Amino acid sequence: MTSVDTPGSPADRMSVSPVLVIASGRGTLVGAQAEQFAASGVGAVFRDFCDRVGDPVPVIGSDGSARLGADLVAMTVGGLLRRTAGSDVAQLVIAHPSGWGPYQMSVLHSALTCTEAEGVPTSMVSAPVATVTAAIAAGAMSCSETVIVADVGEHGTDVSLVTGAQKRVGQLEATSRTDDLGSAGLDHALAKHVLDQVRGHLTDSDRADPAYRATVRDVVTACRRARQDLVQHTSAVVDVCLGTQRIPVRIIRAEFDAVAREAIDAGISAIARVIRQARENGIELNAILLTGEVSRTPLLTERISAQWSGRVIIPPCPEWAAATGAAYIAARRAPSRPITPVSPARPKLSSSPQPESVQSRAIPSCDKPSIRHARPTGERKWTLRWGAVQVTAALVSRTVPRHG
Repeated sequence: MTSVDTPGSPADRMSVSPVLVIASGRGTLVGAQAEQFAASGVGAVFRDFCDRVGDPVPVIGSDGSARLGADLVAMTVGGLLRRTAGSDVAQLVIAHPSGWGPYQMSVLHSALTCTEAEGVPTSMVSAPVATVTAAIAAGAMSCSETVIVADVGEHGTDVSLVTGAQKRVGQLEATSRTDDLGSAGLDHALAKHVLDQVRGHLTDSDRADPAYRATVRDVVTACRRARQDLVQHTSAVVDVCLGTQRIPVRIIRAEFDAVAREAIDAGISAIARVIRQARENGIELNAILLTGEVSRTPLLTERISAQWSGRVIIPPCPEWAAATGAAYIAARRAPSRPITPVSPARPKLSSSPQPESVQSRAIPSCDKPSIRHARPTGERKWTLRWGAVQVTAALVSRTVPRHG
């Protein structure tokens, strides 16, 4: 979840896991509350439903009850609206996966009418278009440019071609996906490498012990942090706890590159397919825009730069690119009110370090969409993100919510 006072201001962010709990007397719970109730076994717990919008097969809860995926996503949006902005919401924008068509959008629109989102002006935009909107607003590209958006998510990589247009963001032309490159897969591959280093400390009975499964989960979590550390450092240490033993395992970046190379090459192959498709249709490509937390990985940017002579753009907060774009769109579409304006701070494009191998440059944004000054500063903007398949909701509210 992101709270932004002005489009260019710093933001506090919180990812909301795809967990929803329906508890007697408490209604629908999302986010940390849902996780707490799920851990205690209270209420009907629903997980992993973000990619089930439009699926006629219902999602089964922990109590055996069934709900359609679209209903669960809509209930999550409603719960987040209730928690963040109260009832005075001026605009809601949902950035959806690039693979969605009219059917999925229609189903979700219908489901939203049964939640707190009923009556709220709501629109939907594909995540790649929202990402390009954020890049234009940040001055990283112009709206007339055609780009490939490669979003490396938790369980796969979505590659999309977004064509440029004068005075406005272009349209989504082509998409491709590979499940071989995702942050979860990289974390598990690195965890396997780490556990191989401590194999000599394990017996067959240790591996059969249920506590060992908890150890593996802890190692995967630690490897996620180590992988992120290796973006800026040449080595990282993962502590493996085996009973009363704590074994530190040092990982150097070259080791991670070795275990990640196959997955990264699969992601680059997906990008190459879309590049070929663009060329076959006579479309001139101006840049590749990388999003998702994995886009900071040095090997990924090095491999792309080795095969692509054009610009490679990585937003300052690549995992929040679609969320930020959805928020800009929500701000632009929200009705304005007379108010004494306060000049917002210009966005800082260097808030996240760029790998040296990546060529990037700031390009003046086009006159439209003039998103940067579209919203009165008396309103407050929120963006919300959750799910393995990223569904992003952004809203503009006229009241400043209280944090509890």
